[in-house]
Amino acid sequence: MIRPYDPDRDAEALRRCTVALQEDLRALEPDLPAGEAMADAYRATLFDRIARFGGEIRMAEQGGRVVGFAAVLFAVGPEEPDRIQSPAAWVTDLVVVPGHRGRGLGKALLGEVEAAARRAGARTLNIGVLSRNADAARLYRAAGFRDYHVEMTKRLE
Repeated sequence: MIRPYDPDRDAEALRRCTVALQEDLRALEPDLPAGEAMADAYRATLFDRIARFGGEIRMAEQGGRVVGFAAVLFAVGPEEPDRIQSPAAWVTDLVVVPGHRGRGLGKALLGEVEAAARRAGARTLNIGVLSRNADAARLYRAAGFRDYHVEMTKRLE
């Protein structure tokens, strides 16, 4: 089941999912901060952006337990002047925790945030993915996303 975020009952579940997402990304890019170290600050930033620019969080629930979430913003802030300004939306997060993947929850979450973006009047929907995250990239391409911007990095020892 996919449902809206409920701050009274979902705060800890959202935190757990944020940690899980970050640890998945760290498995691909070890220089990223640890999930526990960044989860609270990241969630505060997410809620601040939703308050400033509009957006929604959708929770994936299975068997009465939250097993994933997706967040979408309906505008971009002035700190990102080089981005498509409007009418566009950005999926900032999408995660299904290990053990619950491959059951269509990621696709369902993506469909929910796309519908929210359409209701908000967005004409494009954007999402970022680490280049090494082949599973996520495959999901996004199957949902109709195409490569738009490639950010590259070089490790300096």
